[in-house]
Amino acid sequence: MKKKLPLAGALRSKAFTLVVLLVILVALFTVLASVNNTRFFTARTFIGILSDLAVPSFLAIGAGCLIVSGNIDLSQASVGAMAGVILAVGISWWQIPWWGAIVLAIAASAAAGLLNAVIVNELGIAPFVTTLAISSVIKGITMLLSTDPGNILVSSIAFTTPATDAIAAASFGDIPATAIVMVAAFIVYGLMLAKTKLGKSIYLIGCNRVAARLSGLGEKKISYFLFINCSALGGVSGVILSLRSKQGTMLALQSDQFTGVTAAILGGISFSGGSGGMGGAFMGLLVIKTFNKGMMIADSNTYLTFVLSGVLLIAALTMDYVSVRRQRKRAGA
Repeated sequence: MKKKLPLAGALRSKAFTLVVLLVILVALFTVLASVNNTRFFTARTFIGILSDLAVPSFLAIGAGCLIVSGNIDLSQASVGAMAGVILAVGISWWQIPWWGAIVLAIAASAAAGLLNAVIVNELGIAPFVTTLAISSVIKGITMLLSTDPGNILVSSIAFTTPATDAIAAASFGDIPATAIVMVAAFIVYGLMLAKTKLGKSIYLIGCNRVAARLSGLGEKKISYFLFINCSALGGVSGVILSLRSKQGTMLALQSDQFTGVTAAILGGISFSGGSGGMGGAFMGLLVIKTFNKGMMIADSNTYLTFVLSGVLLIAALTMDYVSVRRQRKRAGA
């Protein structure tokens, strides 16, 4: 039997494909930017990309862990917007200390995840339908929160405190502190999936839910944890965005509504569950944000960027579908 070389396996991996795609994108946008008399391949550009990753990264981490288990959450962006509005309203209207407003925002986000988990696990309604419905509910709650005492809907609520301004501006050299926190989060969750009993249980649930239940892994408890974790991390994204923009808005995270799911699937986390990891999700997110930054620097049409981002999601889903079919054929061979 011919032994497979480690290098050959690495070259066929999704991570290697994403690295190649990233190099192609950098080269392409470097050329396109030079046509418009601008520069793409600069330290400032890559620091900007790293900064841009901080907000959607927590969406990708939460969505990635949930998808590995064979579930999905489509309410993340709505939950994040709600968290940002709670932070802004808490500080500006309710006069809550900034730290209390952040805690309240994350707690409300986690509560939304708990509601998702209850409906999915106790009522047996599909996650896709459940989280889509909860997304609409959360949007309605966000609108109610954004209505001032005069019964006027306020599209954005500004806030500022010395502490929140300092947190938003914190950096180590030229690298934003939120970017460092993001990298740490990817490492922690990556190790959790790859090295802990909980992570192995999540993979097993994604591969075979019935077998996981029969083996006594506590499939329902893990599902509760993952849904709550996914929404809480969505809240973290919303809080970071609001801290940076110094306002809470109902439309926050709309451009990143499916970024977390796209990054996870593009990075090799199978839509059917049971495979992939945080390293791939990070690479997928890096490709997406490099693409978005390149389109902006190349002065491309904003609507075209949205169209191509949708095409990228379709491409990711298609690649996942083809990969799953190949795996099933090999298993049946």
